[in-house]
Amino acid sequence: MNLPHSHRVILQTLLFLAGISLTSYWISSSIYTMFMRRRYTQRRIKKQNETIQAKNAFSEYLQKNHLSDEEIEQIVNKSFIELINCLKHGEFNPQKVLLAYQHKAFEVDQRCNCIVEFLYPNFEEINLSGPLAGVPVSIKESLPIKGSESHAGMVCFLNGPSDKTAVIIQIIKSLGGVPFVRTNVPQSLFSVLSSNPINGVTLNPLALDRSPGGSSSGEAALIAGGGSCLGFGTDLGGSVRLPAAMCGIVGFKPTPNRVSKIGVSSHGRYITVDSSVGFLGRDVETCLLVAQSIWNSNLHHELDYFCPPLKFNQVSQSKSLRIGYFISDGSFTPVPAVQRAVLHIKNKLESLGHELLPWNIPYTGKEWLCLFLTCVTADRCLPLANNLKYDMIETNLKRFTRVAHISWLRRLLLSAYYNTTGYSENNYLLKACSTIYDIPTLMKHLDELKNFQQTFYSSWYTAKLDAIICPAFGMAAPVPVCTTRSFTGMLSYLNLFNLVGMPAGCLPSGIQVNEGDLKPLEISESHKTYPNISAYPNDTNWHRTARDLQLDSFGFPVSIQVASAPWRDEMCLHVMSEIERALKI
Repeated sequence: MNLPHSHRVILQTLLFLAGISLTSYWISSSIYTMFMRRRYTQRRIKKQNETIQAKNAFSEYLQKNHLSDEEIEQIVNKSFIELINCLKHGEFNPQKVLLAYQHKAFEVDQRCNCIVEFLYPNFEEINLSGPLAGVPVSIKESLPIKGSESHAGMVCFLNGPSDKTAVIIQIIKSLGGVPFVRTNVPQSLFSVLSSNPINGVTLNPLALDRSPGGSSSGEAALIAGGGSCLGFGTDLGGSVRLPAAMCGIVGFKPTPNRVSKIGVSSHGRYITVDSSVGFLGRDVETCLLVAQSIWNSNLHHELDYFCPPLKFNQVSQSKSLRIGYFISDGSFTPVPAVQRAVLHIKNKLESLGHELLPWNIPYTGKEWLCLFLTCVTADRCLPLANNLKYDMIETNLKRFTRVAHISWLRRLLLSAYYNTTGYSENNYLLKACSTIYDIPTLMKHLDELKNFQQTFYSSWYTAKLDAIICPAFGMAAPVPVCTTRSFTGMLSYLNLFNLVGMPAGCLPSGIQVNEGDLKPLEISESHKTYPNISAYPNDTNWHRTARDLQLDSFGFPVSIQVASAPWRDEMCLHVMSEIERALKI
């Protein structure tokens, strides 16, 4: 068809203008992106320099306020309860206790890079007659404190000091706790490792080539290193319990909203799964006293009406409990040391007169892992992607954000690639990111989540359980600090209790990885044979990763997990204390 000359001229002009417009847009967009990335780099470097200067100034402060090693060790070696008693009876004064922990925390930070800011507490803001009596408390970076900056390792949140303090920090001060440091987190908090481009990599004090886990990375590392006796973190999918397990300490996640979250920084929209503010310590007694103090505080319920006014309900010490246990989720087999730890604790609890029975969860780990991943990617991670648009992104997080935003065609091709190369487990994330795309699919997801919870609780009720014990994590030892291997499936044991909104805690089992635990892994690796020893599964990439990451785990402590019904937090803590008591006998 021949167009008139005038029409051809108009069409050519329109095409030319469209080309110019697209080219101009591309050039301007590229220039703007380069400008923003340069600006982000400058802001990151500025913050890093400020942090270095602040730590140098704090080092000078410690030199001017010297304490001998003997004085420091005399204080920091006290248990949490002993330290409180010493403060209440005047054996130590709060200022000296604070100074001792400042010295110790600074030393641990030099080794592990776990602190982002050293605070200078004002004792006039602290109720020293409260139940915590002036004990120093470490705080996760995502819990805002007025005058400090919370950025979660992302430059877009470097907007100056906060003008508000989170309610839980106000409660801590009213109870006599002294916030004295703020601790490091992985970038965006959306990682189980422990690094961000602003504050760097946090190391595990048990072995400096290992990660303390995330996202309460700095908290666990500092406490395990002796630089704090009580810390506060947050838990959306295991972020308190995993670092506790990896560092050999105690971590407790309450029922969501049992502890106030008002003012706590959130960098995502998790509308179908809820996070909790939790505590970490060296022993269960620490968590028990803190929970009792917070829940018996009238101020807690006055400042946050979303928290039910439930006082601490002491569990009878003489009551014999009915406790379920399982050693596998039916999909992702824990390494042998973890299985042995659960059975070891089962025997210990039975020796105290409690009834232990095997309990089969009415779902497999694959099913609830897919459901959990759908919960945390319901918004396709768009807020996270926008926050990181011009930022330097950590390797593991970059891989995740890319998968969350690929087109349907690339998703189809990637799925086929995973299936043909033995990485089919990675399809769980692909499936989760494409499950919700409109209101009807969101409602369908909510129905599936509700059915999952109801079926789970029905099975719990039928078994008449007071609590359960199970693996804390599919692996026994902390993973290498900068691993790029995926072990998402081994987190299913943690994610489960976020999905069902139950209180849960991790604590040491009293055993360490031994040669017998490693032999099944060696068989799986090299086809060796040992009499009466079964090889560890080698059929999935996550199992192969677990084997490879745990072959050199000899001597590391192994943790287990305890959970109880929603709003029965005291029962969970009681069972944890029973385990701790049994291990001392």
